[in-house]
Amino acid sequence: MKFRLLYDDEQKEYVHKTLLKAAEDMVSHYDFYNPELFNDLQHDEPLLLYLSDAQLKKFLPRLAGKGIRVGVLPHPAAREACVGMGVDSNLSRALDHLKKQPKPVKTDMLFCNGTPIFNSMVVGQTFRLTSEDQSEKKGFWQRRLGFLTRFLNIRPFRVDVALTGDRMIKTSVAGIVVSEHRKSSLLSRLVLEDSSINDGRMHAFLISPRSVSEMIHTAIRSLWKKEKLPPFGAHIKTSAITLSFPAGEQEFLIDNVKFIASDLELRIGEEKLEIFPGAYLELPETLKESAEIYRTNALPSGEAALALAERKLPFIRHASSDEFKELFHVLRDNARLKNSYLVLMVLSTVIATFGLFANSTPVVIGAMILAPLMSPIISLSMGALRQDRKLISTSTSTILGGLGLALFAAVVISWITPIQSAGSEILARTRPNLLDLGIAVVSGIAGAYAHAREEVAKTLAGVAIAVALIPPLAVAGIGIGWGDLQVFLGAALLLLTNLAGIVLAASVTFMLLGFSPLKLATRGIFISLAVVLVLSIPLALGFNQMVQEHKIIRQLEGLETEMAVIRDVQVQRLSPMKISIRLVSEMPVGDEYIDRIKELIELEVKQNIELEVVTAISR
Repeated sequence: MKFRLLYDDEQKEYVHKTLLKAAEDMVSHYDFYNPELFNDLQHDEPLLLYLSDAQLKKFLPRLAGKGIRVGVLPHPAAREACVGMGVDSNLSRALDHLKKQPKPVKTDMLFCNGTPIFNSMVVGQTFRLTSEDQSEKKGFWQRRLGFLTRFLNIRPFRVDVALTGDRMIKTSVAGIVVSEHRKSSLLSRLVLEDSSINDGRMHAFLISPRSVSEMIHTAIRSLWKKEKLPPFGAHIKTSAITLSFPAGEQEFLIDNVKFIASDLELRIGEEKLEIFPGAYLELPETLKESAEIYRTNALPSGEAALALAERKLPFIRHASSDEFKELFHVLRDNARLKNSYLVLMVLSTVIATFGLFANSTPVVIGAMILAPLMSPIISLSMGALRQDRKLISTSTSTILGGLGLALFAAVVISWITPIQSAGSEILARTRPNLLDLGIAVVSGIAGAYAHAREEVAKTLAGVAIAVALIPPLAVAGIGIGWGDLQVFLGAALLLLTNLAGIVLAASVTFMLLGFSPLKLATRGIFISLAVVLVLSIPLALGFNQMVQEHKIIRQLEGLETEMAVIRDVQVQRLSPMKISIRLVSEMPVGDEYIDRIKELIELEVKQNIELEVVTAISR
């Protein structure tokens, strides 16, 4: 097959020195590109075009429907046409493919306001990974990482989408990309499983994320899990679509060339263009009639759409009006003092108290799951955040009422139970430290998030277990029943730590999720933070004490002497220091040897100690 070559006159030297030599057995004659040559073209004469994107956009529409077969070569300024038609970027390989005489196919032509689209049309900054302005006036990092700044400053815009059949969608989006087939854009590659350049349809993708973090999460997840469509995306497959921007003219790119308009009319041309497909163009074995698709449920509408376009996209999703109303209804209901709440508080505390006396961890965990205390605390955090006095008053009364009744139940159980010694489960809740505050803070975040997001509400039981509100309450009651001030104060401090940490963390979480503006939230968060800082003082002392104890245990555990090995080291107290150990030896040890062990330990810890020793014989 012989072609007639039309080439870009600016590439004349390259054409004569390289291209014609490589294609000498394919080219019958050649001319530089001139629009006036159109009238001289023969229908049975195939064309070989070595032209730029701009020249092809002017020339190819005139060839559509004329029965003239066209092959495109990789011109240095024809990247978009080559990608759209699947042409290899290497000239030798592209020519080799044409020498195999691929069967010509009739393809659609996609237009936006009369301008052909070879690859894609993009509206908004969302899909732009490089800046159009790569001038040397910009710094090195600005030129290469400028897309990060734009990514963090995405501003959604309003758009009216007119579809066939007088269907209209009024929404707000962060970006729109329109392409003709699967390989035309990054998004179409991720979403579409199959498509064709000759099925009479285009693909419009509209994305409307509620936050930057939602986009990042989806992008990361797509690295290992193929996304059919982002959860905030819409996919429209049709032959014609009109986009109007109520706010005025909008910048957009057609094949990376910038345009400005207030209305965009996109359509598939009526006439087909007959081309020799490139090696990478995906074509179906048999052409099937392609149905239109409208997947637009993810797009916001009404007040939600208007609110989205009022400011730049937040890093963390802000609550919608519907979410706000629904959450407040739930939180106000949770803040009320109900008989079921009081009954569960008493039952969970009784179970926890028995579990503490029995030194049974599973029983204590069961009590945590049963306890309903988390819900009114989350309500209190929202009340503090929004300075809602009624919500604060109601939730505080509910919390105090439940705590008071549960505390009384724990005291009564401790009076009627003959056990008067503290097991490990009780002692573990009498020495709070900064780690407990950290647990409370993270649990508060989880609790607020679980209330705000219905899909994760089932994790509330896990949150209740993590923060463990009921066990310290039960231990405080045991301390009162025993008349042991140290047990009571330690457990009460842990309970207050959990409450304050949850309220602070939940308030901040609700604010970040968009349930309160920063100005309104400042006072409530400041008060909660002040309480946490005050509680942090004894917690820091407790944490420092725990660190010292672990350091001593690490020093002594497994220490070998000439007759025995030191095991099971425990620090009973730090001032004055009392340590208990177990000596494992092959023969009985006497008082003299124990005195030597005591001196050895005092040398290690650098202070006098009181030593409690248990001996064990190993044979």
